[in-house]
Amino acid sequence: MATLPSSSPSPTGSPPPGEPAAGLPDRGAPVEQVLAEVAGLCADDHDYRDGTVFNSICSTPLPVAERVFAAHQQANLGDNRIFPSLARAEREVTAMLADLMDGPGATGVATSGGTEANLLAVQAAVRRHRARFGPDAPARILLGDSAHFSFDKIAALLPVEVVRVPSDERLRVDLDRLLPLVTPETALVVATAGSSESGAVDDVPAIAAHAAPLGVPVHVDAATGGFLVPFARESGEPLPPIGFSVPGVTSVTLDPHKYGGAPIPAGHVLFRDAEDGAALRTSSHYRGTFDHQALLGTRPGGAVLATWAALRAQGRSGYRSAVAELWERRALLVRLLTGAGFQVAPEPELTVVTVRHPSPEKLVDALEERGLIASVARRLGLLRLVVHWHQSEQQLRCLVAVLTEVDGGRP
Repeated sequence: MATLPSSSPSPTGSPPPGEPAAGLPDRGAPVEQVLAEVAGLCADDHDYRDGTVFNSICSTPLPVAERVFAAHQQANLGDNRIFPSLARAEREVTAMLADLMDGPGATGVATSGGTEANLLAVQAAVRRHRARFGPDAPARILLGDSAHFSFDKIAALLPVEVVRVPSDERLRVDLDRLLPLVTPETALVVATAGSSESGAVDDVPAIAAHAAPLGVPVHVDAATGGFLVPFARESGEPLPPIGFSVPGVTSVTLDPHKYGGAPIPAGHVLFRDAEDGAALRTSSHYRGTFDHQALLGTRPGGAVLATWAALRAQGRSGYRSAVAELWERRALLVRLLTGAGFQVAPEPELTVVTVRHPSPEKLVDALEERGLIASVARRLGLLRLVVHWHQSEQQLRCLVAVLTEVDGGRP
């Protein structure tokens, strides 16, 4: 069994209640003192590799990505004249991700993550919609209620109406409820390829087959599943295609900082049609500086170079092997949970394993008291466990042993 931390971490990095945060000091402190203070500040943080993190779809980057990221922290993707390498790296990352999504001619933009990528996809869809129906045409976005909460943020920022559709028993968007709502006036339909709550993968081909004849674009949020679904499909897993091989899919969100081995922040949005990407352009005020397509102006170029390095170092075979190992660990976790009497439901499609329990919150609180981090999918009322490459078989066994212990000690 893995050794647990000797003390439970504090819930936040904030000062204790009633203790104000310190202001800017009058004089700078010695470097060694500052480093010691940083160590103290981070003393309660978890390390992905210490066997305590079971709630995150992010992980420690690949070693090569860590090295590249550390070496290029000053690189600014927003200034192509100082860092001409970054525009090339972004193009080549786009080409590699487009190949992964079966769209060799797709264009793309590096982003800070899935939230920004989804926002850009919706923004492009709104501009396409207004070009078709007029500048005042209402823009309605349809998506499943399991879609990421980034779309709630997007609805607060962009002139769109978000309509959430209930899920079916597998926690995918209910097609019988979704498809009748799609009309030629719909601005966008969003399919989720790996819900962050349950790992459910929507039926992208069925959605696109209905939307495309009506002229309605389909965006696939594959922030969770983009580096999982293609390789699992190659191994024979019964998952639908999620990329540009599906007619009607117009854009895809990917997050290399999840299962791609890149550091945070590293997201990407791909567009089948170059005009969609071009519609996002904002002119620079400076001669010789490229127009911007992302939401951010100053962008961490080190993340793009590190993503490039991770993709080059892994290749298809590396990701294929990594996903196969993840599937083996998922199978082990499911066996351990069911063997201990827990109800795994629904059957996991990707790396999120959900457990039905009368008091999932109490389970998670009890785990955290023992230094283990799991989560509750609050809207679903399910205990949520995430399998990742930072976990070992021993650590998964430890998790289930502790779960069994804390569950047995409660009425």
